[in-house]
This record gives sequence, structure tokens and C-alpha cells, in this order.
Amino acid sequence: MKKLSVLLCIVTLGVFIMAHTATAQTSFSIPPKSYPTEVPFKCDAGVDRYWHVTSVTCTGRANGGYKFLIKGTAQKASRSLSIDLFYLMPGNRLMNAGAYFFPSIEEGKPFSFEIVSAFSGYAPSKFNGFLISSEVLQKSLLREQEEKESTSNDTSTRRFGMPTTNKTEPEQEPEKPKASPNKVYLSTDDAIEQLPEFPGGMQAFMSHISKSIRYPWICKEQKIQGNVLVGFVVEKDGSVSNVTALKKVHANLNTEAIRVVKSSPKWKPGLVEGQPARVQMAVYVNFKL
Repeated sequence: MKKLSVLLCIVTLGVFIMAHTATAQTSFSIPPKSYPTEVPFKCDAGVDRYWHVTSVTCTGRANGGYKFLIKGTAQKASRSLSIDLFYLMPGNRLMNAGAYFFPSIEEGKPFSFEIVSAFSGYAPSKFNGFLISSEVLQKSLLREQEEKESTSNDTSTRRFGMPTTNKTEPEQEPEKPKASPNKVYLSTDDAIEQLPEFPGGMQAFMSHISKSIRYPWICKEQKIQGNVLVGFVVEKDGSVSNVTALKKVHANLNTEAIRVVKSSPKWKPGLVEGQPARVQMAVYVNFKL
């Protein structure tokens, strides 16, 4: 009997900035010989600066995939955000392992997150570890570095610049432009204070998709499978709109993926300046026979 597995992983839309790409010295094989098993890992500059990840452990099987426990201590507080995981492959190659939403973290507090990797059919049998990355944290790090450089330049000017007896009026900070009420924010936008949330969390969203999806019979007959990337907007009232296939596989699979995402119950909307905002999201719907 053909078995259908549906994998969902939320992905962010934006530019990915790589910081650390060194390959771990040891390899990790799936399935591991025993549980729990320590997994080699690397962190990009943003994750390394704001989080201090101390371990990644494979703790067992779940939902056709593998459970990984990520532990560490927050160097700085961070809001709920998306973390990207990549398999570190031989030859310094990267293979996408999915994106996961982590809750907010308090500064100085230990954290522990459990994630479920891609279904076994999508995971490499052997890899050199994980790369843990966050575009949001990398942007925060770049902004922090720019502020330090700006402060350093101002201090240097005051110390070595030509003295003046003329008093200058203090510069007025430009008024922050108000956001357009109909603007659609990308999920990686720094202005977003809280990302949209599905009732019950992402596991509940995965369950909703798994129960709702109907594999097109013609694709079953022709053994067509693949990953459809579906983009959608979570509106201010939590409803889902503008559902479209961003990465297509087959017309029937594309249509089914769009139908299922459209059937989503209302989300808790994202927040910008404390007010509900329209946020662009995307989800992979993976069809496998």
C-alpha cells in the first residue's frame, strides 16, 4: 500500500546571509545507533551572538522524522522568531533541513527547544552536522555593529576635530513614518513585534494540513511527488488571503496545496506597533508516495 507523508515547514522570505560555513569534523548518520545521540553543529554569527547554543541532541523518532533537542543560554533577549536549519554536507555544501518558529527567550535564561526534522525520506543518510541560522538575528547583529561604529566615529570627531565656539542647535530626530494600514510585511521584517500564530501552534497547523490534504489520484497513478511552496497573507483579522503557489511541481499538486492552505482556520494576527498587521508567510507542502 502506498503511504502518504506530508511535511510542512514554515519558511521566511528574505535574503539569507551566511556567516559560518565551516564543516564539522565528525559525521552523523541516520538512523543513529542509539538515543540520545549528540549531533555536531555550527551557528551563524547572529545566533552565536545572541544565543549560546551548547548542544544539539537527537532524542528519538516522531511523525516519521527525528526529534532534535537544542539547548543553550540566551546572551540577549529575543522575541519569537524563525530559525533555519541546514544539513552540513561533505564539501561544505548546505542542504535545507527546514525552518522552525521558536518562542521568545529572556536574557541570561537557559532555553531548550525540541524540533522534528524532515521525514526520513527527505533527510540525508549521513551528514556532518547542522548549521543553525537566523536572518533576523543576523540583521540585529549588523545593526548593532553599525551603531557601535557610528558611536566610535562620533567620539573620534569630538576628540580630534577642530574646536568651535559657535553653539549649534541640537539635531532633531526625524519623525518616524507611520506604517501604511494596508502594508503587507514580510515575516522577516524587523518592524514585526509578534509573528502570526496558528491556534495551538505549528504542530496543530501541521495536523490540520495532514488531515485535510487529498493526494490527487492522477499524481498517484503517475507517481508524481514533490514540494509545493505556498505563499499566503495572514490578515489583521487572522484570516488567510492571497494564497498562491510560489514554487510549483504539478498542476494538480499545486491546486491541492493551495486548497488546503485556504481552508486554514483563523490565525492570531501578527503585531506591528502593538496593532494587528498583514504579514506575508509561506509554507512548504511536501507530497510523497
